[in-house]
Amino acid sequence: MYSAAPGLPVSAHSVLDVVPQPAGQSAAAALRETVEVAQTADDLGFRRFWVAEHHGVRGVGSATPAVLAAVLGARTDRIRLGSGGVLLGNHKPLLIAEQFAALAAAYPSRIDLGVSEGSVSAPCTAAALGWSGDAREAFPQRLDELCRFLRDGLPGRTPVGDVRLTLAGLPPPVFVLANRPATAQLAAVRGLPVFLTASEATVAAAAAYLDTFEPTGPTGKPYLGVSVGVVAADTDQEALNRLAEYVRVKHRLASASPRATPAELLELLEPPITGRERGRAERLLGDPGHIVGSRSTVASGLAKLAAGTGAAEIMLAPLAYDGLVRSSILRTVAAALTRAIRTVPRSAPHFVATA
Repeated sequence: MYSAAPGLPVSAHSVLDVVPQPAGQSAAAALRETVEVAQTADDLGFRRFWVAEHHGVRGVGSATPAVLAAVLGARTDRIRLGSGGVLLGNHKPLLIAEQFAALAAAYPSRIDLGVSEGSVSAPCTAAALGWSGDAREAFPQRLDELCRFLRDGLPGRTPVGDVRLTLAGLPPPVFVLANRPATAQLAAVRGLPVFLTASEATVAAAAAYLDTFEPTGPTGKPYLGVSVGVVAADTDQEALNRLAEYVRVKHRLASASPRATPAELLELLEPPITGRERGRAERLLGDPGHIVGSRSTVASGLAKLAAGTGAAEIMLAPLAYDGLVRSSILRTVAAALTRAIRTVPRSAPHFVATA
């Protein structure tokens, strides 16, 4: 069990988004909503806004973190942007290094590169991406190659072989996303910062990281963050209702036939929530990967998570398909962490998409 302690400020919290795209919504509308959520996070003072990499998942549009970071960078002012994270098993390290070096040149001191050993689950999607190996087995080598390109492929440095990065400047920091102690240790021995996925193994993974950290990385100091799914509302019951709606849509989209048409998906989503779906949501209330409730409930849960893991930062994944609800969740969390919310006007224009 986590022990209660004063929580971290808003500035030590970040946001993870997957560009949700429910049935019937256009790609332009889904992207517009994610831009608006990022602007909300920027206004509220959250530290980072990362987008995950998912392929072939119905209802999820975040297949291209580098492209999305470029779009978000043009529509936000201060918040750091990045990937949470790039699946290295899907890409050549040089390609990722070049993409994020270009982003870092476009948005100095605002770009992060989070990488993961995960891979796509559908064999057909993996084949289409040109990947047929074991992502976990290949991850250490690809991580080392990526870091060498970012470190040594710069002008004035010895190139990696005969390869130099294009548009290279100050390289973005590399974060390892880990959901098990072994991956946390892999980051530790390379001196890299890590984000752990909140689970039953989080405390063990955090200890493994801190105990084996080698000061060989860019900063020489360990940096530990934890990511967690969150649903916040004015009351615990309202938060549970929001979670139940998220579970309803997610499970129905996942259970639909791969060949289902948009009209068939809309028909599938039309009936109200079932008792079984609400039961699934209620069971998540005790899951360490979810924090659900009112302001006070969420503030307590985040404080316990930080205290129990020693995390310097918590990354929140707001669990909702509707962008307005995701923004509302972030505002509620910010209100839970500080008595007064002050926003700073943005100079970046609003994102306009009419499709």
